[in-house]
Amino acid sequence: MAGWERANLAREKAVKLSLSLLALVLFAAPALAQEMQHAPANCPADAKPLPAALANWTDKASLDAAGSAAGLDASALTPGKAATVKLHHTGDVQYVAKPEKQSSAATYGGLLMLDVKDAGTYQVNLSSGAWIDVLKDGAAVSSGAHSHGLPCSDIRKAVQFPLQPGQYVIQLSRNNDPSIAVMVSRVP
Repeated sequence: MAGWERANLAREKAVKLSLSLLALVLFAAPALAQEMQHAPANCPADAKPLPAALANWTDKASLDAAGSAAGLDASALTPGKAATVKLHHTGDVQYVAKPEKQSSAATYGGLLMLDVKDAGTYQVNLSSGAWIDVLKDGAAVSSGAHSHGLPCSDIRKAVQFPLQPGQYVIQLSRNNDPSIAVMVSRVP
């Protein structure tokens, strides 16, 4: 092999290695940054309290998620009240509509009912990054603002939805743990 051929081969290998490293950085960095953002923080004594709409976050009732639409009556959330929700293996849940994001059988999910009395924007707050689908009459409601939770709290995800009076199904999927804290709060 001629010297120029070896040099070209070495250059090609260096370019492939550089591209692989660049892809690793581009794809891993956001996940690493998000994981670091949710690391336990040393919150100052004078940290801001939770907003009034989330004041009940620390007082959680126990609730079992439904595994199908037939069990929704026993899995009702009340706006403004937090619950620690026991979930099912994703493969055992009969979702009302296929979740927008695909789940593996190793994750957990379930169904919750929400009765909305007044029209407005409602925020679904979670203690983890589970996937949330809100359905009205089997159709997905488009979400609004998203956030990665609040500093100095165990709220890890918050998604807002514009809701009208009526009954809704909240579908949770892709949760890594068999339980999750959930609270629906009205956005002032």
